[in-house]
Amino acid sequence: MQVKTSLLSAALLGLLAAPAMAQSSVTVYGKLDLGVGQAIGSTDKTLLDAAGSRLGFRGQEDLGDGLSALFQIEHRFDPATGTAWAQGASKSAQGRFWNGRSSVGLKNAWGSVQLGRLYTPAYDLVQNQIDPFGGDTVAALRDAGMRPDGLYATRVSYAVRADASFSGVSTGVLVGDSNANGKARRPLALGLGYALGELYLGAGYEQTGDEAADTASVWNLGARYKTPLATLSAGFGKGQDKAGTASQSWLLGAAVPVGQGEVKLGYARQSKDGSGTTVAKLGLGYHHKLSARTKLYADVGHDAEQATRKNGWDLGVQHNF
Repeated sequence: MQVKTSLLSAALLGLLAAPAMAQSSVTVYGKLDLGVGQAIGSTDKTLLDAAGSRLGFRGQEDLGDGLSALFQIEHRFDPATGTAWAQGASKSAQGRFWNGRSSVGLKNAWGSVQLGRLYTPAYDLVQNQIDPFGGDTVAALRDAGMRPDGLYATRVSYAVRADASFSGVSTGVLVGDSNANGKARRPLALGLGYALGELYLGAGYEQTGDEAADTASVWNLGARYKTPLATLSAGFGKGQDKAGTASQSWLLGAAVPVGQGEVKLGYARQSKDGSGTTVAKLGLGYHHKLSARTKLYADVGHDAEQATRKNGWDLGVQHNF
């Protein structure tokens, strides 16, 4: 009788707990990328992390009436050594443990509000949408063609971000704490994306610069279109540093399906008023899918404005989970 009572109690507890468990979810995700290669401007042939290896956790809880709580934390590290790396520093340097992202927030059918260390909407709705290499490998063109003279912030700490999506339109607004981020003016970023079938259009603005800069600003325009033969992309950026010196950049790219992989290629050019061309970069690569999560890649990059070692290359493997 005691055994039956215990079993009945356990069953009832399981039934009571089941709805709470069904309404919450946590996902473990990540990326491991490593290959041999030589970075542009370097004489070293070594192991390279071409895509920013990471380990992350994200989840949400249904609060009822269409409202959910959500969180995300993401650790970035060098897979060749296992050490954490900091944005703007050597990948082997010790930095923030959750350098990739650290946020908590709420969302409903209209959109979301998140707080913490966050990507800017100008980055994920525009800048990262245009480069055929997605900012990865030695052939990456995003920084050269969409982010003139380093006038950008991929992420902002001490930030609040609000997003909304409707009828193919995605919008985002991020505001940071000026004192906490060491800025004379409050960091601000805006992003707008529009998807219609195979066409994607984006526009963005940032008043932030990198984490050591002050009052820098940049705006971007970009477009991507998928045809049966290739995915074509084009982007433009224009910015101004704290001294008032203007910089411009543009990018043209393509990704061509070939069997189980893609040939990626593109050209980016950047100039700064009063100094002529500062960057003129060509990227070419082939990325071969072994599965939906694993690929092999080989890339070359050429920077015409590097004083020495204008060429770089990489050959590696990437696994996503």
